[in-house]
Amino acid sequence: MVYEVVAFQALRDQLKCKEIWVVGADKWCNPDEDLPQEFAERREENYRELRKPLDAAVFVDELREQMTTELTLLNDGMPKLSWLDIAERKSGAIRLTPAEAQPEPKNLRRVKNEVQRRWGVVPLIDMSRKRCCAPAAWTPSPPFLVAAASRRRSWPSACSW
Repeated sequence: MVYEVVAFQALRDQLKCKEIWVVGADKWCNPDEDLPQEFAERREENYRELRKPLDAAVFVDELREQMTTELTLLNDGMPKLSWLDIAERKSGAIRLTPAEAQPEPKNLRRVKNEVQRRWGVVPLIDMSRKRCCAPAAWTPSPPFLVAAASRRRSWPSACSW
């Protein structure tokens, strides 16, 4: 049974990135059919519209140069950051100093007031963790649950998030 589960997981992953496809399926069809039929004949025009070079070596060289430049900037800039300490230690190599508390966003007071007006509850909004918590004694009434369920989107089953 474990083997079957692993096999299905591998099939799912391969379907998502079109390493394999299902004949006759709309969603997971042949990846060769994704491109326009005249793509090969109009290759230069298509690459020009994408603003990419025709030669793969040129593309890789440009990408490598861009990555090298950005990594060099990061490497040069990190020692100058006062809030970052990188050292060899057992507890972890990277240590960040705590950030100072940010001012409350302008619209947060309106959100809190609207939640209190609609549901008669004062929301506990923790901006450091970017989450909202209702008081422990509060339980939503059935109309609230129905409204929340009706607004919930149904995502395709292939979405991993």
